[in-house]
Amino acid sequence: MLAVTDLGSQELIPVPSFVHHRNQHPLVLATRSSKGPEIPFTGVFCLVGMVGCLLDLMVLGEKPFVEVFGWTIFTGIMAVVYLLCGLRAPRLIVLAIALHYFLSRPFGKLLRFLNAGSPAPHTELGVRVAAIGSLALCLLACAFFLLFFYSEGRTSIRLQTELALAHGIQHTLVPTVHFRSAFWEIYGVSLPSEQVGGDLVDLVRGNDDSALAYVADISGHGLQAGILMGMFKTAARTCIAENPLLSTLMKRINQVLPQVKEPEMYATCAAVRIGQRADHAACELHLANAGHPPILRFSNKHRKVFPFPSNAPPLGLMPDADFISHTVEAGVGDLLLIATDGVTEVCDAAGQEFGIERLQSLLIEKHHKPLQVIAAEILDAAARWGKQIDDQTLLIVPFSSESCAAPDSA
Repeated sequence: MLAVTDLGSQELIPVPSFVHHRNQHPLVLATRSSKGPEIPFTGVFCLVGMVGCLLDLMVLGEKPFVEVFGWTIFTGIMAVVYLLCGLRAPRLIVLAIALHYFLSRPFGKLLRFLNAGSPAPHTELGVRVAAIGSLALCLLACAFFLLFFYSEGRTSIRLQTELALAHGIQHTLVPTVHFRSAFWEIYGVSLPSEQVGGDLVDLVRGNDDSALAYVADISGHGLQAGILMGMFKTAARTCIAENPLLSTLMKRINQVLPQVKEPEMYATCAAVRIGQRADHAACELHLANAGHPPILRFSNKHRKVFPFPSNAPPLGLMPDADFISHTVEAGVGDLLLIATDGVTEVCDAAGQEFGIERLQSLLIEKHHKPLQVIAAEILDAAARWGKQIDDQTLLIVPFSSESCAAPDSA
């Protein structure tokens, strides 16, 4: 029978309204916000548009006012076009340059046509207007950029503070799990990303060499995901204390989560309950998977990996969903691996994912090594494959005791 060894104190605190942004340039964030687009764009427009006035100053104010005003508008607009291309679609910069080149001549002809018959301004007046225009545009650009930096600075400090809080929550709630019994060993580790996700690995030991271990992955990143992760762990350990079937455990958590989360959030979960057959001749595994990447079971007898894919939706989305557990027997040398999508969905430069197949190959190749080494080499292989963008969590369970010997039931 399972007994919770350390429930801990979990305070349920309200989730703040927090919008997670990936690590992007501040100007990109501003162009996608509801309040900020006019600030960087207008600042760039004024700063570069000042070129029209400066060119007039270089010829001592001899250009007609129509041309000065027109070129100021044109150069400002093209600067905004270059900014948009550079931030959102760098491949279009060549097209923007071509557009600039082909529009310049007809635009110059249009300005000369509009100014036809108008006398050139007096030199002193032309210089004065160009100087005042340059100064006004410079001051406006400074004002817009200062407003932008002030707004983005406050946002950046808030995001960094919330990320620091999320890192603290994750460090407290997701310690490395390592336990060895006479029949099996469990090792669980979570490598957080810079953005901080909601990965969770936990182990609850029983009084008779039984155990229940699970890996959960909360959708989203940042403080919201961290807080929901704490709520998930509290709910799971509370339910586990009643020693339910895995299917019942999943069902109860699925009913609790909608009450403490935002509507769009959910959690995937893969769990294993380790016990023994009544005759103590083999270790018996009960597996359940709700929207999580496949649980991988390496069979030492067959020298291959048998995946146990998800057979239920993620938790927190469908309150009336049914959950089913699956039972297998573990033989000597067998090994169980649960990983989050932060490992399998790492992409290389070509956009190809690391994938379950590579994880299976690594499991076959490394199954005989110490658990910490297996975990380190899997995470290292994922790091070599591509940049980590999500939490990476592994739970590894090998079976080595002769008392676990049994025919493989795959």
